[in-house]
Amino acid sequence: MNPAIKKSYLTLPAGIQTHLRRSGTGAPIILLHPSPMSSAFMVPLIERLAAQAQAQVNALDTPGYGNSDPLPEPGDDLNGYVQWLKESISALGFTRVGLYGSATGAQIAIAFANAHPELLHYLILDNAAHFEPAERDRILQNYLPDLSPQPDGRHLQTIWKIATGLYQWFPWYQQDEAHRVGPPNTPPALINATALEYMRAGTDYGRAYRAAFMHEDAKHVQRIQVPVRVIRWQGSILRKYTDRYDQFTWPDNIQMRHCDASIDARYQTICKAVAELQESV
Repeated sequence: MNPAIKKSYLTLPAGIQTHLRRSGTGAPIILLHPSPMSSAFMVPLIERLAAQAQAQVNALDTPGYGNSDPLPEPGDDLNGYVQWLKESISALGFTRVGLYGSATGAQIAIAFANAHPELLHYLILDNAAHFEPAERDRILQNYLPDLSPQPDGRHLQTIWKIATGLYQWFPWYQQDEAHRVGPPNTPPALINATALEYMRAGTDYGRAYRAAFMHEDAKHVQRIQVPVRVIRWQGSILRKYTDRYDQFTWPDNIQMRHCDASIDARYQTICKAVAELQESV
């Protein structure tokens, strides 16, 4: 039987509340989700880590996503999210933690590791990619459209189109076979759950998303001093860009962990990496 997942809130110094899901016992690890999702999308991983990796799992909703308050002064980069994470670790009563991040969560984790290595035991990166500046700028021109409510409800049609496209093409708006990254039969329940996360995040849904895109550069990872495991999942929609990590030279503390395209293989690889690193905590 998997350990129960409990939901709670942290109130941080600025008065903002952060929502989180917790489960398991052992050395603490914090999980950071992709944008514009929430910790709800990490429930299967929370359950596996709590049961298999001897870890106390703390999955946070990034400010402005899920049930967490937005940052009071978010800015245009990741600095506000780094400060938020530092305050969250303190509010949880931890002095050092393991840290896992996927996509936007991975970029926040990378920025945090470079700013506060003294607070980390290790780092697990999932769906972490490398973009060249010109292609990043080109993708961002269309990737985060305005979703302000419209009288005729067409913003809802845009949200559904994005939520559908995310699992089939990258970027989602280039809907042709040359950009296909997933099968055409995405379960409607998954599309609906994703669309609801967009609506919950509101018109500012793209803030952390955009800041993460601008930070998506393997050179930031090369600077990290703590032990790092990079999950190289063949099923990632960013695989074309995550595979670019092979073009870089990595120090000994940063290691790749390859796995096939199944979601089960991905979870197994993450759990194995966490369990391995937990042994040295």
